[in-house]
Formats: sequence, structure tokens, C-alpha cells
Amino acid sequence: MQSIMKRNVALLSLLIAAIGVVVAQAKDKKHASLPEAFQSAHTVFVESRDGDITDLKLDPEDRTAILDMQDAIQDWGRYTLSRSRRDADLILVVHKGRVLRDQSNTANPAGPHPSTSHIPLQQPTDASQGSSGDSPDGFTHENDELRVYTIQPDGKLKGPIWRDDQERGLNTPNILLLQRLKLEVEKNYPTAPANKQPTP
Repeated sequence: MQSIMKRNVALLSLLIAAIGVVVAQAKDKKHASLPEAFQSAHTVFVESRDGDITDLKLDPEDRTAILDMQDAIQDWGRYTLSRSRRDADLILVVHKGRVLRDQSNTANPAGPHPSTSHIPLQQPTDASQGSSGDSPDGFTHENDELRVYTIQPDGKLKGPIWRDDQERGLNTPNILLLQRLKLEVEKNYPTAPANKQPTP
């Protein structure tokens, strides 16, 4: 009888210990929704969906979005900019939303109206390229996008590990998409306050 009681006590102790471990792990993973790459990262590289800033064919709006994002990252101060895509811990991919002609409503199926021929006619190929809103004027306003990736040893992107889109979300001065990312990162992985130097 005593041996059975001892065995039951031992099993109960193990069970309590296991529950404690699970609870501790749950507390450690309270920010599991945001990958730990954001905590361990030190450098970021900013590019667009169609290329980096050195690409001469890059859309001017995407080029501006890259420059604005770089400035905002520097103002944030948590990460530093990397000159090399391969050496960066995080890759931020931006895409400035276009104004797209709704070809299903055009009276001339053979092509765009001459007065709107300057408007890009590319259509998003899948949901990952951002949602958009219809406008009564027959145009679709594509959302701005921000995607965050890590990079693999072979140079290929892995992810996205974070993504969001919003109409005019890359516009200055606020760059709302970055503000959302910043809020999540700082909430889940707060930076330690700087040690104040003692006053003489």
C-alpha cells in the first residue's frame, strides 16, 4: 500500500512539474505571433516588389517609398540599414499602390481610353499583392503594401514573416504601415531602457 501511495505521490509531483513547465513556456511565448527574428535582428534592407533602389527601371513611386522607408527606419533607431541585401537580417519589401483601370467597365474593350492611357493597367495576380477598393469613377485604387522577410543562405527570401497593406499606408510623414509594425515589435520585444549616466 505504501509503495502504491509513494508511486502516486511521485506521479502527482511529475504532473505538477510538467504543468509548471507548460505554463512557463506559455509565458515565454506570449509574443509567438511575432517571430523572434524581429528581436534578434540588427540590420534591415529595404527594396520594392519589383527590385531595389539601384534598378533604373524601378517605378518612381516605389523608389520614393524605399527612400521614405529608409529614413523612417533610421528615425526608429531599433535597426540599422544594411547596404547589402544578403547581409541583412530582415528584408522590408514595399509596394506603392497603383490606380488601376477597371477594364470590365470600359466602353472600349480594345484598349484604355486615350485620356487614361498613362495609368498603369497591371492587375494584382493574387491576394498576397494587397487588397484594393473600387471607385465610382471606374478605377481601382490598389493598397500600399509592406512585407517583411528573412533571407536564406542561398539568397532567397523566406516568408513573409509579417505583412500588411493599407490605402496610402506608405505615405509620409506617418508611414502608417511601418507604424503598425513598430507598434507590434516594441510591444512584443521591448527594448531595454538606456542606462542614465549619473550626474556629477
